[in-house]
Amino acid sequence: MDNSFTLTFDHVSISIIDVFWSILFIIFILVLSSSKKNKMISIQGNKHYKYYLYNVYFKLSFALIFVTIYLFMYGGGDTTAYYNGAANLNNLFWESPGDYWKEMLMTPGRGLQVLHFNAETGYPPTWIYYDPNSFFISKILSVFMLFLGQSYLLLSLFLGWLLAKASWKIYELVLYYKITSEWLGAISVLFIPSVAFWCSGVSKDTIILLSVFYILHHTFAIANKTSENNKWSIFMILLSFFVLLHTRSFMAFTVAGPLFIAFSTRIVKKYQDSPFIANMMKLLIIGVSGIGFLFVLSFQGEEIAKVTGKYINEAQVQQLDFQQNAIYGLKKYDLGITDFTPIGMMKTAPLAILTAFYRPGIWEARSPLLLISGLETTVFIYLTFYFFFKGKFFEKIKIIQNNELLMFSITFALILGFFAGFTSILFGVLVRIKAPLLPFLLMVLTVRSVKKHTSSSTFIP
Repeated sequence: MDNSFTLTFDHVSISIIDVFWSILFIIFILVLSSSKKNKMISIQGNKHYKYYLYNVYFKLSFALIFVTIYLFMYGGGDTTAYYNGAANLNNLFWESPGDYWKEMLMTPGRGLQVLHFNAETGYPPTWIYYDPNSFFISKILSVFMLFLGQSYLLLSLFLGWLLAKASWKIYELVLYYKITSEWLGAISVLFIPSVAFWCSGVSKDTIILLSVFYILHHTFAIANKTSENNKWSIFMILLSFFVLLHTRSFMAFTVAGPLFIAFSTRIVKKYQDSPFIANMMKLLIIGVSGIGFLFVLSFQGEEIAKVTGKYINEAQVQQLDFQQNAIYGLKKYDLGITDFTPIGMMKTAPLAILTAFYRPGIWEARSPLLLISGLETTVFIYLTFYFFFKGKFFEKIKIIQNNELLMFSITFALILGFFAGFTSILFGVLVRIKAPLLPFLLMVLTVRSVKKHTSSSTFIP
């Protein structure tokens, strides 16, 4: 092929062939999605499918925006490192399938690249390979490459499409519980720009959000007896937790804890005719949750401290982050944290959560990406005041307490907000880490009042 038709960025090539196959993929997905929309919207009760195609457009568009900004504006980043590691694994598969599976099952580390990789397969980027959690993303991407080939553009679009499908499942879950209107639910789950940007391309954040959505969808499907195949749902839940544990381990606890609290809501409801037993159950749930949170902090505190240092290191040291500082920026915030013990972190929790929810502000933006996040922050601040001061506040609280999806949403947002605010240090990192909590926080802030709300009690077995 003529090299004049190939663009290369940080060992990632985009050729005219890549563009051709990507266009065909987009056409195929749009035809498929349009067909499903037309089929489903003709069925009574499926008016919400008017958003189906827009959701696909939105995710594919932001996947392309992600590619454009990272490759054309910044010339690479962690996304290209994940891709290069996956491409090396893909080369290894075609050279020696046995060695490929050995590499997939082993824990990478310093000096181990030479065990299976060579000059023909290429060597994975050093900083990715030395970090088992990061290289696990390359392992996942290498599986997709077995049928997509080594096209960065096509892989990006495929991940965007996966997120579109997964987020639609969560949107339908929101409608199932009737916690807000169709259009507000769509904005919450489908159309938040920063979520679509950070979680629709080749990145760790995409894999993490997909895992969270899969866990949520399949867990509620089993609980609500809407799962078409319980064995498949259980497999997907276990697989998704496995992915979280091997990519960003605190996310596994961040999802598991809120699920426990959410479904404890159902148990309490069974005893609502007996206030004493119901209150005792609530105390037990709060006690178990508190002990569990302290348990996680005691075992994760050192890791959190390391993560904090790692993000600063990755954002400032050029040879390790492929000039990520150009993307993340150098704008920092300081929570004044010096004590990484469970008690020390608990003291900092309120400030960390507020930082995750309501920063960066517009005045703190130093790049277009941070400006978008700043505009979203302004909307969230407005909606927070609206939640507290407009309408019947205590009735909204009652709705949340009696709805397992909303209980999951608020606890998930609070816990992830704590971890995100605590670990990020740089605003450019904060907007990425907190992205998965935004849909759930927006669900809570836009909950409808009791007069407009249909109780979810009919969904409780």
